[in-house]
Amino acid sequence: MALRVLAVADIHGHRSLLRVIQQEVTRHTPDVTIVAGDLTNYGDAAEIQRVLDAIPGRVLAIPGNLDLRRAFEAGIAKSHAESVAGKQIEIQGVRIAGLFDQLSACEMLVLHEPPVGLLDDVGRGRHIGFPEHFRALDRLRPAVLLCGHCHESPGVVTYGGTTVVNCTLGSGGHGALVELDGDLVAARLL
Repeated sequence: MALRVLAVADIHGHRSLLRVIQQEVTRHTPDVTIVAGDLTNYGDAAEIQRVLDAIPGRVLAIPGNLDLRRAFEAGIAKSHAESVAGKQIEIQGVRIAGLFDQLSACEMLVLHEPPVGLLDDVGRGRHIGFPEHFRALDRLRPAVLLCGHCHESPGVVTYGGTTVVNCTLGSGGHGALVELDGDLVAARLL
């Protein structure tokens, strides 16, 4: 049975983007919604909780560069969502890992920032991705990498055998729908 994921990033606390996510959850009925960071702009635990609790269904999340780590941890602990930061969670046989320190192989890796040169162009050839993320891709070899951070470059590309998805909401997008069924991956922006 395929795992259907609604992937989003870069909510930045905007209620209008939470409404977009709610509509996409209703439209696509994902098994899980994964938030690849930047739930807020340096928001406190209450704001992190508010954002996560506004997303219906099962939710996994990691912090982004604008999410204060302690606020993220406290807020997600009080919400109905689960943190996948620095650990793995298995859903329908698919291992989902957040961040990459000391993780083992997984089918889906969730990072906030893309690898440098992949879906990270902010214009005029300026890239804001992280070079070390290639190390994680090469070591873990996930079928899918979910990321955000770069609002200007949503998209889906392939690196090696990994489908890389920048699911940012920052450019007016609606995230991405990703389906994993065994070795088959289907991913598209919404």
